[in-house]
Amino acid sequence: MKAFRARGRGSVALLLTLAVLWGFSSWSQGNLVFANSADIGVDAPIYDVDGTTPLAGSGFLAELYATAPGGVLQPVTDSITPFSTRDAAGYFLPLEVAIPGVPAGHTATVQVVAWRASDGPTFAAANHSGAHIGESATFDVGPLTSMGPPPDPLPAFLVGLQSFSLHVVVPEPSVFALGLLGGSLLALGRRRWCASWGRVKFKPVPP
Repeated sequence: MKAFRARGRGSVALLLTLAVLWGFSSWSQGNLVFANSADIGVDAPIYDVDGTTPLAGSGFLAELYATAPGGVLQPVTDSITPFSTRDAAGYFLPLEVAIPGVPAGHTATVQVVAWRASDGPTFAAANHSGAHIGESATFDVGPLTSMGPPPDPLPAFLVGLQSFSLHVVVPEPSVFALGLLGGSLLALGRRRWCASWGRVKFKPVPP
């Protein structure tokens, strides 16, 4: 690749301006450390559907959902990460991620989700019948930090995250199935009512 060389004072000034703008954008964006490890004081392992087997390896994925307080949670796709193995099973590989729409110094509302990788590349795609998925309760993290020059402030961690387990997605019954079930129950009720009415004995009325 050919190296770019600025020519003239105007080009140098333009490069300096772009560098400053890029740095300001990076520093102003709120960031947090996406990790559930005990090493950072969180210690919230995630388990499979049996509630006892910790998730391990690339066969399971974790993702962060986040928003400004009062907003709608959105996936932070850059946060998708697999789980560790062996003694670190249950803990996903840590990342530092930027939270869109939440500047540094502010608080974000977050939720951690996890799923079986074979069910889909993202949590949203994996949310279908028969899939193994799970999600934490929502909680607030902050203040978020910036990726500025040293000395950086202490990073924001997922303090407040609690362990959770995956569950199997059960399909919701369709309108047709609900109608069929309702019709069957109605027919059964009518048969029982007719059978009970047939056993009723009437006494003759004297003249």
